[in-house]
Amino acid sequence: MRRHHLDGLRFFLFILVFLTHHHPQDLEFFGYALPVFFVMSGFLITKVLLLDDQPTLLGKLRVFYVRRVLRIFPSYYLVVALLWSYGALSFPWYYMAYLVNFKLFAMSLGPDLEAFTLWFAANWRSESVHLWSLSVEEQFYIVYPLLLYLTAVRYRTAMLVAVVVISIAARTWFIEEAPYSYYAVLLPVCMEYFAWGCLFAWLEANNRLRRLNANYVLPASASVALVLIYLEFHYKLDGFYQFQTTHFQSPIAVCLGFFMWSVWNLDRSHPMARFLSFRPFVYFGEMSYTMYLVHLFTWDLWEKLGIDLPFSKNVDLMIGTWVLTTIISMSIWHAVEKPANQLKRYVPYARR
Repeated sequence: MRRHHLDGLRFFLFILVFLTHHHPQDLEFFGYALPVFFVMSGFLITKVLLLDDQPTLLGKLRVFYVRRVLRIFPSYYLVVALLWSYGALSFPWYYMAYLVNFKLFAMSLGPDLEAFTLWFAANWRSESVHLWSLSVEEQFYIVYPLLLYLTAVRYRTAMLVAVVVISIAARTWFIEEAPYSYYAVLLPVCMEYFAWGCLFAWLEANNRLRRLNANYVLPASASVALVLIYLEFHYKLDGFYQFQTTHFQSPIAVCLGFFMWSVWNLDRSHPMARFLSFRPFVYFGEMSYTMYLVHLFTWDLWEKLGIDLPFSKNVDLMIGTWVLTTIISMSIWHAVEKPANQLKRYVPYARR
């Protein structure tokens, strides 16, 4: 099941996120790398869940959740503990419980929106607010396996379509009723991205997309997605980064679903697959999760070190945070994350 070029893709998506956080006003459109991660999660988790033929629902869920815990928890809780001890988290228990997205949404609904906006502008980096996306992913991991396994096989396509429709309805309601809140950090709104990934994985597993050619779908889907993103920003219809969204979300999410399916089905000899499978890209892609966890924390760390490089202030900061992110991530990957991942072999999926 492993596709090395997907690890390479993760690495480049992280680079886009890294650049976005360093230049949010100039490179806001790079923020769409995050929805690509969501679509990828939906696609890959569906693939993983369909591998398991444990005879009972409890058996299936046990295997899935144990493997998810081993994959996600060690690095996440280590970093959260470091941030907490560093005094960088105002709401540590929300981070610990994967509920920081709910906290942000609730704060944006408060009576003094202007005060919250000022607080957010001053603290989003030092508070590692980007971890809201991991809260959404964890909530998805809890809900989706139950939804998939409890739905009869013949109704799963309809179920996933219904999830897409419900997510669109939720987004529409928030745009009308609470347009200035951070509604887009909630799972019901983000779920559309996950659901399209899930739907394409389900259709692919049932040979419903066999007439498509990944070599043509890949450039077509990527091009259409980029055009839609350009139009959204050109006509100033975009929301506030990924915290608010627009109705462009649906067609972009569909394109990302096609994109994810085509990347998965690329032949290993394809130039794009060969490029993304370059070993250094794969290596950094494997630890992109940890790099994502720490890359904002290293910003403050670099500034406290007070090291001056012979470049401009912004370039010095980017180089310094990248170096620190790489060093810290490699340390966590080899000391914590990789050993924890190796434990997953003791709870293997029963393959057909």
